[in-house]
Amino acid sequence: MGWPVGYVARDVMTRDPDQVACSDTLVEVARRMRNLLVAFLPVCYQHGDLQGVIALRDLKQGGDPARVTASSLAQLPPITIGVDDPIGHVVSDLMAAHRMWLLPVLDGPRLVGVIHYATGGSRVAGHFPVTPRVPRGVTGIRPRRLNEQLPGSNRVGVDT
Repeated sequence: MGWPVGYVARDVMTRDPDQVACSDTLVEVARRMRNLLVAFLPVCYQHGDLQGVIALRDLKQGGDPARVTASSLAQLPPITIGVDDPIGHVVSDLMAAHRMWLLPVLDGPRLVGVIHYATGGSRVAGHFPVTPRVPRGVTGIRPRRLNEQLPGSNRVGVDT
């Protein structure tokens, strides 16, 4: 989806996005992701500067989830955008090219918002859900809980 000419990141971003602290343990990060139904969260220093982004899949890479911190697994995103940077199809194209679901919007080094990407284009509000979507017309299936996995997979899914 392209936005009208003249739009800047502040016009379409989700303001004051949910985030975790660098010192939060993986247990705390996982709990927050589950409660918010998100698969990605920004990791910020105490004063709000972006340290990186942590994904649900990253939580499995750490050691002891009660001791490993978000900071140790957070990765700086390949791209960020400034609050006054112009947007358009470039944002969704860049996000698709880098396989990013969450584009941090910065004012200097400080996180002030995010732009979310969903299959089929960008969307301005909300989060990328980690819960499965059931196709129309399909009956007799039960969505799995967020902490359940498909057998032999690391993806959340549905029973058939």
